Amino acid sequence: MTTQRQRFRLLFVDDVPANIRILVEMLRLEYDVIFADNGPEALRLAAENPQPDLILLDIMMPQMDGYEVCRKLKENEDTRAIPVMFITALIDEEDEAMGLSLGAVDYIRKPFNMAIVKSRIKTHLDLKHHRDELLKKTAELTALNAQLAREIQERKKTEAMVQEHLGYLQQLIKDHAFPSSPRTRPADEETSGQHE
Repeated sequence: MTTQRQRFRLLFVDDVPANIRILVEMLRLEYDVIFADNGPEALRLAAENPQPDLILLDIMMPQMDGYEVCRKLKENEDTRAIPVMFITALIDEEDEAMGLSLGAVDYIRKPFNMAIVKSRIKTHLDLKHHRDELLKKTAELTALNAQLAREIQERKKTEAMVQEHLGYLQQLIKDHAFPSSPRTRPADEETSGQHE
């Protein structure tokens, strides 16, 4: 029986309500979509449990721009692993280079083609899912290796104790053992001497 995978959760950050409505409407059937209209709110939502699997982030926002939001996300150990895609009206290559240098996984310029956005979202979610699975398996193997190392140490201790006891028993047997050839009793010797 196959269990259905939990839906991915997207966080969309934009200060323009119309942009939020468009993306939420286009993505809500496939994903759980939450949104924020400013940087501080985005940082709060990113740190909540369950965390978003992907953040779609505008750059030009009041209070805190998208670059600063991305920088803070990547500085925080709890949110560092969440992939960030910039979706912005900034079209200069320098802006894209800046976003990618801050740790974003993608940079999409507005106006955008929704089919391309959906395809890129799927790609980055697949990559994140595979990375998460790999990290989970690595953690399981690390725990298993640690358990095996403990078991090996316990077996070595047990083996050392067995060897020590075995040596002690061998010494006891040696100290209290009967001679391997039968001894002639003195009475037998006297009797045998009389018949000669």
